[in-house]
Amino acid sequence: MYTHQAPKGHTMRLRTIYARFYRSLNYDYLRASHDGFVAEPGDSTPDGNDYPFVSLDLEPDITTVVGGNESGKSQVLRSIKAAINGTGIARSDFCRYSPFFGADAVMVEPEFGALYTDLDADDVSVIEKMTGEPDLGAVSRLAIFRMNQTYKLRLYVEVKGRWSEAMDIKKPTLTAALGVPAITEIDADVPLPNAIPWDFLVNGEPTRGPSGHRITSLLEQLQAKKAWFSTATTVQGAAAEIAEMFAPSVIAEAVDGNLLKQYQLGADLLFKVAKIEPDQIAELKNAIKSKTGYASSLVDRINEKIAKALNFPNWWSQDSQFELVVSALEFDLQFEIRDRTGKSYSFDERSDGLKYFLSYFVQYLAHEPDPHAKSEVLLMDEPDRFLSSSAQQDLLRIFEDFAHPQDPNRVPVQVVYVTHSPFLIDKNDARRIRVLEKGEYDEGTRVVKSVAANHYEPLRSAFGSFVAETTFISGCNLVVEGPSDQILIAGATRWLKRRNAPARDRLDLNAITIVPAGGTQHVPYMVYLARGRDVEKPAIVTLLDSDTAGDEARKRLQKGAAPGKPLMDDSLVLQIGDDRLTVKTDSPSGAIAIEDLFPTNIAIDAAARYCREFVPDIDVHALELAPATIFSGAKAGSKGILTDLEAAIGAATDHHDFHLDKIAFARCVVEILMGEDDSAQSRLTTDDDLELAEQNVQQLLSTLARLQRAAVRAESVDRISSRINRIKREFTRTQKGTARREDVLDLIEQIEAQLDFSAESDAVKESMARWREIFSLNADPREEIEDYDALDKAITSLAYQAIRDSEAQPAVTDPQ
Repeated sequence: MYTHQAPKGHTMRLRTIYARFYRSLNYDYLRASHDGFVAEPGDSTPDGNDYPFVSLDLEPDITTVVGGNESGKSQVLRSIKAAINGTGIARSDFCRYSPFFGADAVMVEPEFGALYTDLDADDVSVIEKMTGEPDLGAVSRLAIFRMNQTYKLRLYVEVKGRWSEAMDIKKPTLTAALGVPAITEIDADVPLPNAIPWDFLVNGEPTRGPSGHRITSLLEQLQAKKAWFSTATTVQGAAAEIAEMFAPSVIAEAVDGNLLKQYQLGADLLFKVAKIEPDQIAELKNAIKSKTGYASSLVDRINEKIAKALNFPNWWSQDSQFELVVSALEFDLQFEIRDRTGKSYSFDERSDGLKYFLSYFVQYLAHEPDPHAKSEVLLMDEPDRFLSSSAQQDLLRIFEDFAHPQDPNRVPVQVVYVTHSPFLIDKNDARRIRVLEKGEYDEGTRVVKSVAANHYEPLRSAFGSFVAETTFISGCNLVVEGPSDQILIAGATRWLKRRNAPARDRLDLNAITIVPAGGTQHVPYMVYLARGRDVEKPAIVTLLDSDTAGDEARKRLQKGAAPGKPLMDDSLVLQIGDDRLTVKTDSPSGAIAIEDLFPTNIAIDAAARYCREFVPDIDVHALELAPATIFSGAKAGSKGILTDLEAAIGAATDHHDFHLDKIAFARCVVEILMGEDDSAQSRLTTDDDLELAEQNVQQLLSTLARLQRAAVRAESVDRISSRINRIKREFTRTQKGTARREDVLDLIEQIEAQLDFSAESDAVKESMARWREIFSLNADPREEIEDYDALDKAITSLAYQAIRDSEAQPAVTDPQ
């Protein structure tokens, strides 16, 4: 996990961005319509009415802005730039349905603002110099606005909870000294180029010399016009045509702006990232004309530097053997891709996704902080456009390293990006998510509040359907009984991350999909949908309660849809009361349901929070509940603490029909853990309760994580065997009892192309490497294999090697 690296020296934080009358960001109509609306600094307008700004709070590390099409996501990024440095403010962007559009001589441009926190005495001193206002006092927050009315560039300061009147910024050049962040962007529209002309690399010339294709075309034209060059007279007669054929505009085209950006990105890769000396590139350009051996050595050395600088397999999860290499052609230095098959491809032969991910990665590595700024904000607009779901998950790690760099020499950067892809949402940290919603008619865009507390429900609306929570999309799936289990597991995972628990003691929610089955009775069918029909089955782990229904569901999973064919490995099924979990609980029946992992005080606080929201006439804390009163029945705890707590509250209040909803209760438990309860003064939860909850939850999540790794490993084994068997069937069908050595070499290539980068695949590759000696594959490839039966046996053995190796591994119940 990345550790937080504090910026060098103090820096104030960009906390909130404000926009008003900017395209769809009209004004905060919900806030304005509230009965208790109180205007904030800058909300006033020339007509005397208050129009509150649309505001977006930013996290200190990473903020993810999501929303449907035309919801105003890109406008948020432009608002950040306008608020910070005043760029991009134009009359044409004034909101068309604002009441001031075309009707007011003053309100003619959109208005923007930025709120900063974490100010120190030096910052206050700079503010006093900027405004000419002395003795501002203990300033806690600063707001800078760009307005239509005088003062057009103004600021407000908050002292002891009260905002000042507007102050004129008389010296705007001091904003850099104040610590207003610099803006940096990753350009999502600039991929790495296929090739870079030598002239650009050596001389920096923005023109493109003749390509190999252009030279070939000219030679073909000259070959067809040989008659032009028969005599001096025929040359003179064809002079006009020859001049047109060799015109500068034909030989060397001007480079457009986008291609020039691509060339510069490629140059950054070579010079900034790989640290290749420009003289070395100049030598290579000259060497390819006459010293091919020397040129080859230079290319090898350049490729070594690129591989070392990129360390790309650490960031690209789809191929651990991926390499970006260059080859020297007569007119260009060409970029190529070498994958796990060992073959090289030009960029034109691979997907756009890889090309654009490489671009983002190179821009990340080549990033150099602004030497004049104390802090930076990185903006990126919809990076998901060209990337697969797996590549988007890899990009999340790049954003994480921007915000929390592993390299101690890199300064943390505040990241803001917009997306409409669920795969670019970090489900480990819901606080980062901001959802935009487009209103009707003149309402404009609003920022949906409390996304995390509402369990991503606004995301479902933003995406149409929240794909990241649909069934069976990830490398591994955790099937649980219902949505409440999903909420508690996801919430507890984020809570443990906040408490700095080790990564192995919690789940990575970006690598596993939690799938609620909609009830215990539906768990077997949900598992069957994933595993019962396809040749290649996704990895599945199942979590069940330790009650009668959970026991029955486990039996049905082992019974399967057909006799003797369990739906899944029983070792990958975990029940809350399983011996693999050594948890402590107040329940006399032990841990039955996931709610039992939380001490009684946390459960009571959660129930109190639930009643304040849904049953306000019940004050749970006034009931003075305790474990003795909650677990008082003959079969106390046998159905989980939720059932007993519901009954205790109903009995104590004579509300015998009182219902404690599981989903709402789960949400309240997460709020108690996170310290987000709205009545903290009456909380019963102690530090000891939180410590015990942490221990119990770590027991559960670390065990689930271990089962997840085992499930993924097992499916990798089955997948390898299945693929090799399919290839073997086709091989034996076409060879019919005999095979040449070149046929076996082709077979090896086919199998290697189907393997991933797992340890099981590596073992298979090692076995095939021994075939070269056993079957003399390095000899004449046209000769037949002498012992075809031995080859057939070797292929069969290869298909089941991964299974044999996996059976030699420790069982998943082994604590080691």
